[in-house]
Amino acid sequence: MAETRALADFVARSEFEDLPHRLIDRCKVYVVDNLAAGFIGSLQPWTQTVASVAETLGGNPVATCFNRGKASRFDASRAALVNGAAMGAFESEHIGHASHPSSTVFPAALAIAESHHLSGRALITALLLGYEVVCRVGEAQTPAVEIERGFHNPGANGTFGAAAAVGKLLGLDGLHLAWAFGIAGSSSGGLVEFVWEGAMTKRIHLGRASQLGLESALLAKGGLTGPTTVLEGPYGYLHAFSPHPDVDKLVAGLGERWLAEDLTIKAYPLHSTAQAIVHAIRLHPLDPSQVRHVKVTTPRGVPEKRYMNPAPTTMLGAQYSLPFCIALALTRDLSDPATLTESVLGDDLLRRIAATVEVRSDPSAAATVLEIETNEERRTFTADSFPGSPGDPLDFDAASDKLRRYARAASTPERISRMIEIVHDLEQLEDTAHFAALIASP
Repeated sequence: MAETRALADFVARSEFEDLPHRLIDRCKVYVVDNLAAGFIGSLQPWTQTVASVAETLGGNPVATCFNRGKASRFDASRAALVNGAAMGAFESEHIGHASHPSSTVFPAALAIAESHHLSGRALITALLLGYEVVCRVGEAQTPAVEIERGFHNPGANGTFGAAAAVGKLLGLDGLHLAWAFGIAGSSSGGLVEFVWEGAMTKRIHLGRASQLGLESALLAKGGLTGPTTVLEGPYGYLHAFSPHPDVDKLVAGLGERWLAEDLTIKAYPLHSTAQAIVHAIRLHPLDPSQVRHVKVTTPRGVPEKRYMNPAPTTMLGAQYSLPFCIALALTRDLSDPATLTESVLGDDLLRRIAATVEVRSDPSAAATVLEIETNEERRTFTADSFPGSPGDPLDFDAASDKLRRYARAASTPERISRMIEIVHDLEQLEDTAHFAALIASP
């Protein structure tokens, strides 16, 4: 009954000098990827709705949001909401360990680092500690939270990572950080019911988790107490949200093994279930008009029903649907996010191909295998990796290339290059506000 306090104490005592150099380098890759997700997401109508509401509500203008202009600034809480919504708006942010640390931790940490004029070293430290906390909570809760209980993982566990990062930036001690976790646990939520209609609520779960985690740390700093057994307690987060929690994973190897080191960076703006398959198709192009049937054989179980709708009616539905993602990969270059617009929803060829997709499970298979039958031939190839997967991690240059592709409709080449330069030497940055200002201007 001490796991919450152990995590809180670990965050409180860990400093930049304690972080492995390889992890600091990895963090810079994640920051560049966060920018890519934020810029492409800022252009989406659902993000603009969230930002417009935030503007209407007002607040102390101390924090910057993606692509909103220098005059459109928010209080730290609403900036975390808007930036988190942007980063989760287009299925582009990195993920791992049943969590989305990218769009739950980074927006909260950036808002506080900017508004308090903190250094790049402080931001790196807070990000990695926040990432580690949310990854460990994700591992301990297991995927059953989402699959069996119906809570969207980042909406449920994202508050803890944001609270950890913000608490670190605010200099909270172990007890106050434990209080912040306790408050954050009462802010966990986010239902997966959005999948059936492709509803936009999914887009705000990540921003809301970032916002509420940030506020949890601020409340704890002010003296509001939260249960210091919020994770492991009999009525705590893990037992309330998960039918099969593994509490030991909260602290197993803490400080020695960093779960934040092996996150998945998406190669394409699609759900993670489609990444390797889409990449394999991209490596083996063929004439989509000739496709008659597509069979996917996976050594894992067939994806849940929520990922199998061949005729989605919304962009979210399209990005979630494995059959539709396969059709998209056969007809478009998905390395360019500009090719993915709502026009795809009414494309007859896409719908015809998606309707032919068959997915089956074969536990004896060594890897996922695609068989594509055309009017003239049958082609077979495997799909086991993609750039950004744990087995093929992106380096800084590759992540920078993704940023250039994903931000070019929302920023300028010069501004993007300047951001890349700053992130490359982020530990040398004296004031994060100078960096944050670059993400504001269209």
